[in-house]
Amino acid sequence: MKNLKKISRKELKDIKGGGRADDCFAHFVPGDQIPEDGGYNCPCKLVWCPQRGSCIHQNMYDPQDCQTGL
Repeated sequence: MKNLKKISRKELKDIKGGGRADDCFAHFVPGDQIPEDGGYNCPCKLVWCPQRGSCIHQNMYDPQDCQTGL
């Protein structure tokens, strides 16, 4: 751990990627945007779950909880 380089506060703020600052997190879809048939076009690698009315991560997808309709 002694070989870690100290970085300034500005450098830390400039680091991109791997954080939650982008649109790649699970979220609820507003009621007026929920599709009647088919699925919702979720960003990134998220999956539409009609039972929850939300876009969820693929590893959280359970066919019994979400049913089909991707």
